[in-house]
Amino acid sequence: MILKVKTTSKIEFKLILSDIRFWIILFFVLRLYGITNPPLEPASTWRQCDVLMIARNFFEIDSNIFYPRVDLAGEQSGIVGVEFPFYNYLIYLVSLLFGYNDWYGRIINLIFTSVGIYFYNKSITRFFGKKAGLYSSILLLVTGWFSYSRVTLPDTFAASICIVALHFAFNYFETKRKSHLFAFTFIALLGCLSKISSASLLTVLLIPMINSRFALTQKIGLTISAGIILSVVYLWYFQWVPHLNSIGFNGHFFMGMPFKDGAEQIFTHLPLALKKIYDSPMKYSGFAIFVLSIILVVKSRRTGPLFAFLIPFSGFLVFAFKSGWGFYVNGYYFVMFLPSMALITGYGISLMKRTWIQITLLLIIGVENIANQVHVFQIREPILAYSNLEIILDQAGVDQKDLIAINSPEDHNPTPMYMAHRKGWNVSNDYLLNQESRLSIKQRGCKYILILKKKFSDDVTLPLTQIYDSPDFKIYEL
Repeated sequence: MILKVKTTSKIEFKLILSDIRFWIILFFVLRLYGITNPPLEPASTWRQCDVLMIARNFFEIDSNIFYPRVDLAGEQSGIVGVEFPFYNYLIYLVSLLFGYNDWYGRIINLIFTSVGIYFYNKSITRFFGKKAGLYSSILLLVTGWFSYSRVTLPDTFAASICIVALHFAFNYFETKRKSHLFAFTFIALLGCLSKISSASLLTVLLIPMINSRFALTQKIGLTISAGIILSVVYLWYFQWVPHLNSIGFNGHFFMGMPFKDGAEQIFTHLPLALKKIYDSPMKYSGFAIFVLSIILVVKSRRTGPLFAFLIPFSGFLVFAFKSGWGFYVNGYYFVMFLPSMALITGYGISLMKRTWIQITLLLIIGVENIANQVHVFQIREPILAYSNLEIILDQAGVDQKDLIAINSPEDHNPTPMYMAHRKGWNVSNDYLLNQESRLSIKQRGCKYILILKKKFSDDVTLPLTQIYDSPDFKIYEL
């Protein structure tokens, strides 16, 4: 009787561990640690503050979703062309209920990515088996998405939406129900509008489109759906964004470059670009097992998972070459092709005969990846000092409506201005040291100058009244 109870408990424990919902909930809870931290993690600070700045301006200035605004345009409106601000607007809507707080962006992304992984698991399990679905999903949880799915980042957010959309597309091919096609169209459109590069994930639908098993009418339906998505995405990114830039803060949103120029930049900096493939997504152990998995899949002649990896990965390369330097400089671009890498790796591991080998490989990848990401749960100096900027300016007597100038050579970097909760300009040290330049911004309404001492020089001394000084900041009255 005791033996039977023990055996039953062991079986139940194994069932729990083989249920992706257990792992999704576990990693959801783990990533709640530090969820209220300021948006100052390395490698994503710029992007987080950009999303949050627009969301806060929806809350404080104008809630029209078609006119996003930033705080870097001085006395001007700050209207700017960016991705369709669906993510930003969700933060705004939550703020209407509870008041504005920047950590809402984190929890929204964490919820969406957790739902995305659930549907990711369902799709892979449907076509490649339960083990492949479980292993691939765990890999997505422990590798590059571990940290980027808990920050205010539109990339993982949009990718997760497109993963959910794929589930409905696959349902449509299986059931022929138009309701699934409508759901796919609407959800995929939101994903692609939120981040255009997430469209690369949808290219996997080329597989059922060329499969003779499915009816021509279904393929026509999906083609019409794709046409609708492409048309709306084109109108937003290539018509409305340029229009917003023409009436507002031009050049804030990076729209890529000619394919030839981007490819040239990537090949010129090939070691950096390749590192975004062999290191950033799954670290060294993950990449080694990824290569081994491709070999196993090819040797076993399993074309399905191979194409499910190659097509979206090739689709992403188009965006990478359009991005040029953006691909190898920004740490988070890989999140769009990581689902494809995790799929082929998880499937390859599932082909291995011994369960203990499969589990050992997952543990090795998980330990290395998480160990290389735990640092993001704590914000360190000198960037941590930014979290006090708003309080410092308040105490120094700088009104929230006063325009300020910040010594930042990165004129489109929103981080210091967002943390200051003011509006104004990012300008270089040389600009501030020039009397005529200072006079120019004073005439445009600038009242104070904020010097970021540790970040952009401790040597900037201006012939103005200094009203605050600390190891991190100086404030001058203009």
